[in-house]
Amino acid sequence: MTVLSNFNVRVCILLLCLSLASMITLHFGLGEISQSLSDGKNVNAISLRKGGSIQSHLTHFEGDTTADCKLISVRKYDYCGISVGLGAESIDQGIDLRDYDKIELKLQYSAPLDKAKLKVIFRNYNHLYSNIDDVVSLKYNSIGINPNLYNTTVSIPLNAFQVDNWWAYLYQVGFENSHVDLSNVSSFELITDGMPVPGNYQITLKSAVLKGQIISDIEFLKLMLAVWLLTAIVLISLQHNKMKTLSATDPLTGLYNRRGIRFWVSKFLASPLSNSRLTMYYFDIDDFKKVNDSYGHLTGDELLIRFSQRIKSYLSDEQHNNWAFARLSGDEFSLLCQDIESDQVELFAQQILTILKEPITLGNHQIYVHVSIGIAQADKETYNFEDLMQRADSAMYYAKKSGKNQYKIFNESVSQDIFFRKQTAEKIKNAIIQDQFHLHYMPILNSKTLDIVSVEVLLRCNAESLEGIGPDIFIPIAEEYELIKNIDLWVIEASFKQIAQEATYLAKQPLVFCINISAAELHNPLFSQQLQSLLERYQIDPSRIELEITETSLIETDEMSINTLHEIRSLGIKLALDDFGTGYTAFSQLVNYPVDCLKIDKSFIDHLDSPDQTQATVVKAIIAIAQSYQLTTIAEGIEDVEQYHFLAELGCDMMQGYLFAKPMPWLELKRNLADPEQELRRKSLLPKTATSRLVNY
Repeated sequence: MTVLSNFNVRVCILLLCLSLASMITLHFGLGEISQSLSDGKNVNAISLRKGGSIQSHLTHFEGDTTADCKLISVRKYDYCGISVGLGAESIDQGIDLRDYDKIELKLQYSAPLDKAKLKVIFRNYNHLYSNIDDVVSLKYNSIGINPNLYNTTVSIPLNAFQVDNWWAYLYQVGFENSHVDLSNVSSFELITDGMPVPGNYQITLKSAVLKGQIISDIEFLKLMLAVWLLTAIVLISLQHNKMKTLSATDPLTGLYNRRGIRFWVSKFLASPLSNSRLTMYYFDIDDFKKVNDSYGHLTGDELLIRFSQRIKSYLSDEQHNNWAFARLSGDEFSLLCQDIESDQVELFAQQILTILKEPITLGNHQIYVHVSIGIAQADKETYNFEDLMQRADSAMYYAKKSGKNQYKIFNESVSQDIFFRKQTAEKIKNAIIQDQFHLHYMPILNSKTLDIVSVEVLLRCNAESLEGIGPDIFIPIAEEYELIKNIDLWVIEASFKQIAQEATYLAKQPLVFCINISAAELHNPLFSQQLQSLLERYQIDPSRIELEITETSLIETDEMSINTLHEIRSLGIKLALDDFGTGYTAFSQLVNYPVDCLKIDKSFIDHLDSPDQTQATVVKAIIAIAQSYQLTTIAEGIEDVEQYHFLAELGCDMMQGYLFAKPMPWLELKRNLADPEQELRRKSLLPKTATSRLVNY
């Protein structure tokens, strides 16, 4: 884009320089044209013209032509002067003077009276009103001048000439032909304009030169305007085409982007070729986040480039000409192929997986790239790009869920899953509208005292249409269909309402409310403002609130995500990193995330008593690193006392799990907190002096 902008600037500067140079050239007369009417190839004869009682003769001396006229007695029509024949001798073959805009005359005129005038006349022939045998029928285009008012040269604009009225009257010339016409001028004349007294009249013509410009000022301005307009149109077209190309191109790999591939598919489906087969291969690079975390984002970007180059090289080598390749986002790619036979669809996918078995060398690193591939073929039910991509995406999801580095073809089971997810999304939307959600609260305990210090807010739905569909199912679907932001705000506001209603109770029984938010909020520029507005509306102390984000939501962390986290922290709200250990966040990256707490995922807790010490070692490392970063740790999914003792002895700060309590409605939570027997039961779990057997692992 910058290159094109610089090109536009250079073109405009060049055009401006050319325009200025042309204007200067015209201003100093370098673009002038001229033609002599007193000599030269266009002059066929110079003669004397007279009428009345005149004695006259014509002389030529050193290029000057002089008419000496002596009026003997005054009559009605007395005239005398010089006539210069132009063009051919036949009066119907004159010359065209329309390219000129003025005539410059050098002449002398003496007469026996003051303010004597001459008539400058151009006589033109036109078959509409002229007779070749009648010289007087030639149109009189004339103007009267007093040459003695000028020092040397008389300059007369040609547009100042007029047609003599007596001539138009005499020859009955209509209005349309009574205007000045210099298209076929047969003669140029200098004639006395009235001879009111007898005496000597002398006219000396030194030179008569027509002057003009290659282009007039007005025409030049019009031309410049046209050139500038044309240039602007061309530059705008180039800019538009470039922007169109850029808007359809991924800047990193040079492939189509989502917009570009959508247009390609739409164009294909609307063309006569749509009867041919169209197959979409949807690639997702497995564990790409590990590459970014291990080698850095620059290496990750280079890997994406090399990956796309390898696929393109294979397509070219195999002479697959009818294809379009796109990077949809991050590490997701889409390949559209025409005319692949049904029995070749799987073979093509296998070949793609095969060519990726060889590692990609980046500097000193050799990186193996594995992909999950979803395959979908266009049919009568596939009306657009979104339909086709949704099918391929669903098939890719199945491939990834089935173990990665493989392909799956969209089929009936996948179709049923799509239908289920669409139906569920519609039910979620209706449940939001009809306010059919409610909250449960999962107690979180201080590991040293087993006092309930906070609660995790959990969403439940009492809509009959969603019966049997838990949050573990409908939350991912809500994220897929972009309903999650509505759910997030509903949960936050419902929690704030509960806190506001129980303000008196919570003043005696302080609790922190831990609320889960989706990854979508990290890219929601309005989220922190919405939070602040709700805090102010319900008068909530922000220190009572902790927002939980899953570690996997940080996979595509960017500057906007980090800024959103900082904005939330600036409101006084704490942040927890949920399900820690299930993603690919390196311990060294924790310093980049403004979080206060790590929640150790239940999957690690479940296997603490396994003979394999791996899980226990990971948990020890998480707690040790969290302590070094001064982060609070919460262990999720505690189900037996040995797990609790092991984690407490390692220094884990807080616990939650079925060992202590299950999620419950608010009123049940209040009863639990007030029940001495429940408190005694919890206290009975406190570790004795003996060390947990799990610590020995």
